[in-house]
Amino acid sequence: MIKKRPAILFALVFSLLLPETITAAPYQYLILSAQYGNRRRHIDVTGQLKQMAATNRMYRVSYKTFGDPAPGQAKQLRIYARGPNGRERMFQYHDGSVIDGSQFRGWGSGQWGGPNDRWSGNWDVPTR
Repeated sequence: MIKKRPAILFALVFSLLLPETITAAPYQYLILSAQYGNRRRHIDVTGQLKQMAATNRMYRVSYKTFGDPAPGQAKQLRIYARGPNGRERMFQYHDGSVIDGSQFRGWGSGQWGGPNDRWSGNWDVPTR
């Protein structure tokens, strides 16, 4: 029992620190586009997400919210954003998950960049 305590303590401390290393810093990413569906069938929901974000609430991802571009198939919301390093990154939210806007600049105001801030169009942009 004595030897197990340090291991349990280490696991507890590590689990508390791990989420901080995985999550993005607040308001770090500029949204370029939001797409809902799957690789073969998806729709642009950037405008709809911008209107939802203006209320500054958290939302659960669902075809009931964004429509159903791929009936009977698994869908996800992909938010494409540019980070402080200038690289494009993708944030993926599966149906049923909750969108956390705290990592995106302009989330509550709808100010998501100008005409030169565009998504590359690549569905498979890296997540990191």
